[in-house]
Amino acid sequence: MESIAPRLTAFQLTLQAGTRTLVDSLDLALEPGEVLGILGANGAGKSTLLTVLAGLAAPAQGRVTLDGSALDTLPPLTRAQYIGLLPQGDEGGFFGSVADYVALGRFPFDAAHGRLFGHVSGDLAPQLAAWKLTELARRPLATLSGGERQRARLAQLAVQAPRIALLDEPLTHLDPAHQARLLAWARSEADAGRSVVLTLHDPNWAACHCDRLLFLFGDGRWQLGSPADLLTPDSLETLYGPGTATLWRQKG
Repeated sequence: MESIAPRLTAFQLTLQAGTRTLVDSLDLALEPGEVLGILGANGAGKSTLLTVLAGLAAPAQGRVTLDGSALDTLPPLTRAQYIGLLPQGDEGGFFGSVADYVALGRFPFDAAHGRLFGHVSGDLAPQLAAWKLTELARRPLATLSGGERQRARLAQLAVQAPRIALLDEPLTHLDPAHQARLLAWARSEADAGRSVVLTLHDPNWAACHCDRLLFLFGDGRWQLGSPADLLTPDSLETLYGPGTATLWRQKG
């Protein structure tokens, strides 16, 4: 399978929560080879946007296309072979081992070839090792700590190997070393020609690891641009509220 990402494009996308407009008329094209960071306060629409971009929810208005095809017309397995979504948390209830859970990343491809659940295609060892899960592979997933469980979720996404990866607050529960590992993985995916989208709260991580940023203000407004253009003390106070400019350790 080719590794270069197809073009995922949103046209005049409007997102709502009840009667409240979160995002109004967003035009966004994800570029192969880039890391896009999405920043905004709690409830600003970041998770909603990722869900719509993954084809798992419909926008109030507008449309999303994948290489020109309407995303909502593609079969779910086809979408999952191109787009991977890491939501903020899982619903629990998985009673298998860590290795079983990580192997679920291959499901879109195994199912397309008629393989039954439980058949593991490919070698999980590299991803288990990359996310420091080798020694935990036979442990029940439910026995893991929050950080270990998050690493298992990231390993599952890496096994899926989507050409477009959408990660919602992926740094949650991770210690600094694993946060750095995750962000290095995002960069390596982009360098290989894939597209990565991260929702983040730390502007310093965004400055160091993102090619473009999307600010969501939660009232319909949005702003798209480079970290150099968007990351200023004034813009952060507009985005998050008074006193939050201290989050930004500006270079120089």
